Amino acid sequence: MIEAIPQYSHISEKEYYALEERAEIKHDYLDGEIFDMSDGSPDHALLVLNVGAAIAARLHGHPCYATSSEQRIKIEHTGLITYPDVAIVCPPARYDPANSHTLLNPRAVVEVLSRTTEDYDQRIKIEHYSSVESLTHYILVRQDRVEVVRYERETGGKWSRSAHTARSSALRLRYLGLDVPLDEIYEPLDLPEVSAER
Repeated sequence: MIEAIPQYSHISEKEYYALEERAEIKHDYLDGEIFDMSDGSPDHALLVLNVGAAIAARLHGHPCYATSSEQRIKIEHTGLITYPDVAIVCPPARYDPANSHTLLNPRAVVEVLSRTTEDYDQRIKIEHYSSVESLTHYILVRQDRVEVVRYERETGGKWSRSAHTARSSALRLRYLGLDVPLDEIYEPLDLPEVSAER
């Protein structure tokens, strides 16, 4: 729990890893600061499970695999250490020499947006994730309406953005050969479909 964390003016990465081993909730870490990332809403929990299960089912027999929010990831170029809601890992997986539980090379990352983390996930985290050479997809799932936004790395390293807003459509992860129906992601929530695909 957050009150159990000593109020250092600067926490080293080594101290952060030690604190996370004892913490009851997960925290992100950047530049000596820690951030509480707990959400806790029922819809958030449902969407995380749905998108993880839908992706994992389509990776059956594939060398890559899906992981849950228990999988910590470190962005080597920026130092951000974070827990995405879902990640896809392709072999060979690389882990931080300073902490064998911290992944360095995800292939795809999914974040389910919430009111408290939406700005962080959409504006700040994308800047960090885009520096991960192994990453080909960054996916944002809204919980207030049917909308899945996919950022995909193009040839040359640029990122393209597309939004899927119809339950009848599918999230395409081209580099992995996966199509994930939005209806599976949002089942059984009754959320509005707000606009055409873009």
